[in-house]
Amino acid sequence: MDWSLVVKHNGEEIFTSRGKWLYPLFELEDVFKEKDYPRDELEAVEKVAGQAAAFLIVRLGIKKCHIKLISEKAIEVLERFEVNYTYDEKVPLIQCRTEHILNKDMSPDEAWQILRRRAGRVHGTDVSIEKLEVDLNREIIISGLDLEVSRGEGLIICGENGVGKTTLLKAILGLQPISAGTIKIGDLQVGSQIWNKNRHITGYVNQERVKGLFPVSASEVVEIGLAGRKLSRKVIRERVEAAMNRTGCLDLADRSFHKLSGGEKQRVSIARCLCQQARVLLFDEPTTFLDPKSREDLYELLLELWENEAPTIILVSHDDNWIDNFKWEVKELKGGKLC
Repeated sequence: MDWSLVVKHNGEEIFTSRGKWLYPLFELEDVFKEKDYPRDELEAVEKVAGQAAAFLIVRLGIKKCHIKLISEKAIEVLERFEVNYTYDEKVPLIQCRTEHILNKDMSPDEAWQILRRRAGRVHGTDVSIEKLEVDLNREIIISGLDLEVSRGEGLIICGENGVGKTTLLKAILGLQPISAGTIKIGDLQVGSQIWNKNRHITGYVNQERVKGLFPVSASEVVEIGLAGRKLSRKVIRERVEAAMNRTGCLDLADRSFHKLSGGEKQRVSIARCLCQQARVLLFDEPTTFLDPKSREDLYELLLELWENEAPTIILVSHDDNWIDNFKWEVKELKGGKLC
């Protein structure tokens, strides 16, 4: 038996995979995006299923399955979500780290977020900072700061005004000189020659404090994300349109950027980051000039982007009520370090 997962629709085989670990279930997820089979008419036969596989089976909507080798943790999940299952052999535990990092009481979506990041099915990349030091006007603002953000993760940085939150973001962007330490985006060290050629992988959405006088349309702002890239006008138009459509601001394309509302500007700025295909998104106090409705809209957009494209997101904010909506890790910048 060289297959690891077989799925049948009304007895007819529609999917077979010989992949290892959880990859066959992720492959099946891609198949379902192309063709939406009635889930109650499907039956999955899997070689091995631990707790992680059980969560993915539930999320895929499969209601009937047969497992050759199943763990007790998988059984708990399948029974909790009323999946009709049978098995050949049961063991207390599958020897896989995912059996330990998941909680049987979490939702299938929560488990999926963790598992797809472990599977590398994300657009984001790692951010690694070691012993960072930044001084402004001979005053040390950041000292001995360490930070690790895994690909596709979300992090919120809070702290009082003037502690260096914006300075930290600008250092990550390479816009703020550093006195010591290293910053790496994926395998690229910020400031290196190869990073300078690929700095578009980091996108920045800052606060819109003042009205600009330079006439520029919303679509032209999005196109800035492709500055310096050798692309045809046709490809540029297609990427700008796709990014604006993705963030729900395509109808603003010909309008003056500086006449847009705060919420509209945020959508256009995020579209610029998507257009440049940024893998790390940095947000500096994104709700400062937004009304309650725009703050809610921004939250829904960011969460939806994070759940689907899964970029790495670092968000600086002091808006406690707003950031509480995100179930992301929160660190406080204080005394030059992250607590």
